[in-house]
Amino acid sequence: MNKNGESWLGILGRLESVLERRGIPELSELLEVLSGGIETLRNENPVIRPVGRGGSPGGLVRLKPECYYVIIPDLHGRLDFFHGVMSWTGFSGQPVISDMAEGRAQVICVGDAFHSESRGRERWQKALKEYAGGFKKHKHMDREMGENLGLLEMINLVKITYPEHFHFLKGNHENIANEKGEGNFPFRKYAYEGEMVKHWVQNILGMEAFDLIYRWEKALPLLAEGAGFLVTHCEPGRTLTPAEVINCYENPDVIFNLTWIDNNQAEPGSTAGTLKSFGKDIQTGRIFGGHRPVKGYYDLRQDGLYVQINTPNEWVIAAFGNILEFLPDKNIVCLKKEGNRG
Repeated sequence: MNKNGESWLGILGRLESVLERRGIPELSELLEVLSGGIETLRNENPVIRPVGRGGSPGGLVRLKPECYYVIIPDLHGRLDFFHGVMSWTGFSGQPVISDMAEGRAQVICVGDAFHSESRGRERWQKALKEYAGGFKKHKHMDREMGENLGLLEMINLVKITYPEHFHFLKGNHENIANEKGEGNFPFRKYAYEGEMVKHWVQNILGMEAFDLIYRWEKALPLLAEGAGFLVTHCEPGRTLTPAEVINCYENPDVIFNLTWIDNNQAEPGSTAGTLKSFGKDIQTGRIFGGHRPVKGYYDLRQDGLYVQINTPNEWVIAAFGNILEFLPDKNIVCLKKEGNRG
């Protein structure tokens, strides 16, 4: 039971209701869960999430020991993928969400809740015409945002319920304002996704919802630290220290170097240097992340120290108990091939 007396089965049922809805959340329900998520993030246990110099929880999350860990790569509106992980029984024989409730599992998402990317390429092109018309018609954009907001609802529901066993890290797509600054950059790929989402939220949902999503993004951590390993959104662009990560929101360079670094853009040795700065053994330690799609189920970068997982059309996760026993071919698992849908 959680603090409100709701069992993990009840929470899983609520996730299933969001999945089956396939539409835009009720505004009041969305505002409620976002407000609860922000409050949870702003009041995290300082032992788990150390406070920065500004007095707010910093960018570092310290994971609990004696658990198994599930790392989820870039989600991009795939609420079915997220639900699939919560109900997955492949590690212990019990659903992951049940093990979270019992304190046996921790789930870490590397970020990027919004923007369907290649999966929604055709839909983005149709939605672009709606955007050009001032969203007088917006059924295609509604479909995109139904997925994005449904996933946002799920993420916050799980965070509120299991705050010490579920962490969602900021990615480069956590930028509802499509701003340039504070480590963020405007985003476009198949259309004008950043501006389209910004204007849809402001004009269809309203400024209260927009402001809450903005505040939620600004409250997210950027790096999770476990026994012998780290989790980030992207390959660290340079060697980063615990103090820099804890105080990341006063240094945009740290945010940039944990959310925007492209493959082959990082400084040589940045992964080893970051592991060392966190006191990890570089013979056995690893940093896990996503950000750029990989061929197959994973890519090993920076002399094998950076484990990259992000397969856009398959549900691929990393799951392990002890980093000393981690083997990519064993512990990186495909739950489902989802195929293209828009």
